Amino acid sequence: MWLWHNGELRGSDEVCIPVSDHGFLYGMGLFETFRTFDGKPFLFDAHWERLTDSLDALWIDLPYRKRDIEQAIQDVVRQNDAPNLYIRLNVSAGVAPLGLHDGRYGRPNVTLLVKPLAEAFAPVEKRLEALPFPRSRPEAAFRLKSHHYMNNILGKRALIDREAEGLFADESGSVVEGLVSNVFWTERDGRLFTTPLSSGALAGVTRKWVMETFDVSERAVTFEELAEAEEIWLTNSIQQIAPVTDFSGRRFPGKEGARFTEVWQRVLKTIEKESAT
Repeated sequence: MWLWHNGELRGSDEVCIPVSDHGFLYGMGLFETFRTFDGKPFLFDAHWERLTDSLDALWIDLPYRKRDIEQAIQDVVRQNDAPNLYIRLNVSAGVAPLGLHDGRYGRPNVTLLVKPLAEAFAPVEKRLEALPFPRSRPEAAFRLKSHHYMNNILGKRALIDREAEGLFADESGSVVEGLVSNVFWTERDGRLFTTPLSSGALAGVTRKWVMETFDVSERAVTFEELAEAEEIWLTNSIQQIAPVTDFSGRRFPGKEGARFTEVWQRVLKTIEKESAT
């Protein structure tokens, strides 16, 4: 695959990061994962806003404007002849002296990593499994989409069902988020809920879209309470909304759920609208 790295298209085996880059040494790096539909990145404005807010928090100065990255996305789509791509926009802080750096990072290493996605887009049902240890606390005042993924990897390894999505709670037993997802649920009266950002959950882009498009309340919930929900969904920027079929010994309606069907139709209309602009 062709990647974009520090302003140039390069083959995947030609891209490297110096060992003295603080993204490698100290985890000082951020990324945004999103996808393209017919060559256009979906909900990219929201991804860009989150990235720039997070870069400010880590004192990393991005040497590219939004339109530069949008052009880079078009370049990798064209060069790979792949209109539907999984894209990771990765910003690694850059080279700095060994030790804890207390200044700004002015020359980050910026990369678009890509892999092709199927042309067909359909809901992906998920099984959900509670993880046996708590979610790590955010590194800053809010959860960064950073290079710190040890907690997530250890959670993935702890799964009994290797194909399930793991679900984290905090030390007090309140649900936070999935391994790579935010969590939503409905109750029997049709009300829609998600966990609050104060739990340490990532401010997911798809989470934000759902909350802006529908009437959603934030509420703390335990694993036991969640298992009594009517429907459960997971959201991320590749699958958008993944309906849950199994959790804690209970079956859920998955993609047959009434509220999920309503929300999924709105997702498809939004994709169509953004792709046409």
